[in-house]
Amino acid sequence: MKAAVVGGGLAGLAAALDLVDCGHHVTVYEARPTLGGAVQTLPEREGDPDPPPDNGQHIALGCFTEYLRFLARIGEAGSVLRKRLALPVVGESRRVATISSNPLSILGYRHLDRGERLAVLRTLLRLRTATASDGETFGDLLRRLGQSQEAIDRFWDVFIRPALNLRTDEASAAVGAFTVRTALLSGRAAADLVLPVRPLGAMHGDAAGRALEAAGANVRTGTRVDSLDDLDADTVVVAVPPAESARLLGDEPVPLEDSPIVSVHLLFDRPLLRVPRGALTGHEPQARGQYLTVVSSGVPELLEIRGRGLVDRIAGQLTERLGAAELLWSRVSREPRATVALRPGQAAVRPGTETRYPNVVRAGTWIDTGWPATMESAVRSGRAAARALTAEKTTPIPA
Repeated sequence: MKAAVVGGGLAGLAAALDLVDCGHHVTVYEARPTLGGAVQTLPEREGDPDPPPDNGQHIALGCFTEYLRFLARIGEAGSVLRKRLALPVVGESRRVATISSNPLSILGYRHLDRGERLAVLRTLLRLRTATASDGETFGDLLRRLGQSQEAIDRFWDVFIRPALNLRTDEASAAVGAFTVRTALLSGRAAADLVLPVRPLGAMHGDAAGRALEAAGANVRTGTRVDSLDDLDADTVVVAVPPAESARLLGDEPVPLEDSPIVSVHLLFDRPLLRVPRGALTGHEPQARGQYLTVVSSGVPELLEIRGRGLVDRIAGQLTERLGAAELLWSRVSREPRATVALRPGQAAVRPGTETRYPNVVRAGTWIDTGWPATMESAVRSGRAAARALTAEKTTPIPA
């Protein structure tokens, strides 16, 4: 049976791998010149450090079980470093406190006073069973459970914002509670940091492309699909963002907002953070100084600051807090539509894999996987799409 996968991000790649493993003749169509979707290494420019920068820090957690299986399937299980969660948080006064997977470590979290720390610990334990509605924000839920605004700003937002690409006071309570329960309350291994040790493009898109071609699939990059009618296929996976998916399926656009990610890559002439260089990945990207990537999640206002202005703003904030240093090199990467914004009420509008065509399914981080819009959600959606196609009898694509 011929299967077409439209979209070569993680969702489409996961679907394609499962389909080809089930014996389908698979063709993947990707409009970009490279596979991997939102998980990319930036095109090399003269003067870039080695290895070239990625488009942000795509860090997984130990609870990303399907994502880890995906890496194993494409031969990249050894391209990540798994470490116990130890997230250092630097305050305005340069004081450092650490968030770890041990709930009792909160008692030593120095950015809050003793009473606030005890309140955070009580709230964390209450979240195991608390009712979390999709009709309120996670911040509202935390306040109902006894949290102050200071605790939300100095503790909860540090964890939730990079995970959901939204502030705690913007994200759905249901999604926020799921994230905390899954990552922090499911055993220490679930909270492990899973860190890439190779360029993202090499260990995702490039490796998946090789795995697909080795299994007999056909991969066409730089190829935009204008209509599903143009595809020579019995079944189709539409694994593209919401607006493009609606166009291809002839549907009304799903009312989901985008949430951006802006990353500023900076090379300073001396270390600013007093940790061993390459501590995250074990890789030394330069011979001197320190390479830092500042990732700003869910801050749309930064999209309006162009060129040197953004670099100066971020570098200035770092040196003001961490000490003076000379900036040797910089680069900015912007993803205006990095994820969907899972605000209150959005769970009801996230569609499933099914479409109105029995032989066409959708995939993507934005569909209803039960997970936030993460790499884990992408892989889960792709595998669910493949299962839907292999489990049902299909019919030709309607004209």
